[in-house]
Amino acid sequence: SYAASDAGRRLDPRSIQILYLLVTEWYHDPHNLSFVSSQEAAMTEEQQEPKKDKKAPPANLVIPPKKPKLSKAERRALQEKQRAEKAARQQESGAGGKPQQQQTQEKQEPAPKPAEKQATNKPTKQPTNEVEQAKKKGNDKQIDLFSHLPQYQDLPNPHAEEFTSTLHPAVIELGMKYATASIRGGNSRCRAMMQTFSKVLDDYFPGDDVTDYRSHFDQFVLKPSFTFWTTRCRPHSVSMGNAFTFLKTAVASLNRDIPLEEGKEILQETIERYLLERLEYAGRAIAQHAMSKIENGDVVLTFGNSETIAVLLKTAKEKGISFYVWVVDSRPLFEGQHMLQTLREADIPCGYIQLNALTYVMQQVTKVFLGASALMSNGSIYGRIGTAGVALLARDQHIPVLCCCETYKISNKVQLESITQNELGNPEELVHGESLANWKEIPNLKLLNLVYDVTPAEFVSGIVTEVGLIPPTSIAVLLREMNPQDAAY
Repeated sequence: SYAASDAGRRLDPRSIQILYLLVTEWYHDPHNLSFVSSQEAAMTEEQQEPKKDKKAPPANLVIPPKKPKLSKAERRALQEKQRAEKAARQQESGAGGKPQQQQTQEKQEPAPKPAEKQATNKPTKQPTNEVEQAKKKGNDKQIDLFSHLPQYQDLPNPHAEEFTSTLHPAVIELGMKYATASIRGGNSRCRAMMQTFSKVLDDYFPGDDVTDYRSHFDQFVLKPSFTFWTTRCRPHSVSMGNAFTFLKTAVASLNRDIPLEEGKEILQETIERYLLERLEYAGRAIAQHAMSKIENGDVVLTFGNSETIAVLLKTAKEKGISFYVWVVDSRPLFEGQHMLQTLREADIPCGYIQLNALTYVMQQVTKVFLGASALMSNGSIYGRIGTAGVALLARDQHIPVLCCCETYKISNKVQLESITQNELGNPEELVHGESLANWKEIPNLKLLNLVYDVTPAEFVSGIVTEVGLIPPTSIAVLLREMNPQDAAY
């Protein structure tokens, strides 16, 4: 019974056998245990194995004794003692018995430099300090959360030699329009860029020493022009980036043996076909698909200015559909006024409100149509700032939200918020009145003018493209089908 218990299970077989012999012998003769003792001794000798002798340490090895553990109070007292001894040694080793404070002051004073070196160093250090102070003054007005984004900069000098010697005049002129916001909107900016490249092709003539004009046009015309627009004028949009990639691919696809004039004609026809198919025809197709969602008596709401939405509403008016449009606008750009003017010219009944009055008219709205600057591969909508607020309120009121956007604006990136990627506008656009007239001189006052925001996919009921109405979750599939070279997976 002991061998079957918990304590007995921890015994090895030899110990159990000894225990069994002991119990059996005691049962027959409780006074005679000599047999068990002899058996136990024999088994114990067999079980014990000779221990291996540990290697002795070498004779010349000195092992220091272990230091005794000190308490917390003893360690603190030892540290104070060591600090006092160190301070006493430093005071005794002072040169000439001078006080320690005087020695440190003498060490900090720099040695006098010769007159010639001082005269040559002064003019070079002063401008550097001025530049550093200017940069520091400019950085004081930056917001740390958006310091990773390209900061807004003043207009470039169009007559600077670094631009006039390398860029076509049409490129510089378009860059100034980008910088002064004379051209706004994804479609307008992309159309102007492609038309400018078509003009540049008319005047393009490489030198006689150029063997491959395709590489020369790419390296010395396309890239410098796009870099000038992006870095010195305004960050490029997703539509401009996709169109520029398309044009570079078309240049690289030209046959090496094609003459220059024939190659220029092919590129100009490619640019014209791209603008016609991906912008003009796409906008008309979107209007045909989305018009089926507008019924007689609907109250439609739109935000800002969108070329695609304007084509949709004018097409619905031409088909005889009776509806009313609310145009929601926001400062500082007030782009909704351009949409309002377009609707008035088309004789469409419409109203105009600011973003802060949106809750008062949302109760009578039946459908919301929004434009987009880009479609992210995760289904998010990258649009003019304020778009996310309109979509959020419409979703709260259970109003369907449809986003109209061309497929050439699809990006292979994933974006969940408006901080990682965005654009900073001119902070002076926020200044109205005398209260912020001297905002740069007021300490701890910073102005933030964000241009875009991101609308989550769950706020959007559907996305209308030239291929039809699709859910936001199918953007990645559409990207893979329309632009296989840009597909993320």
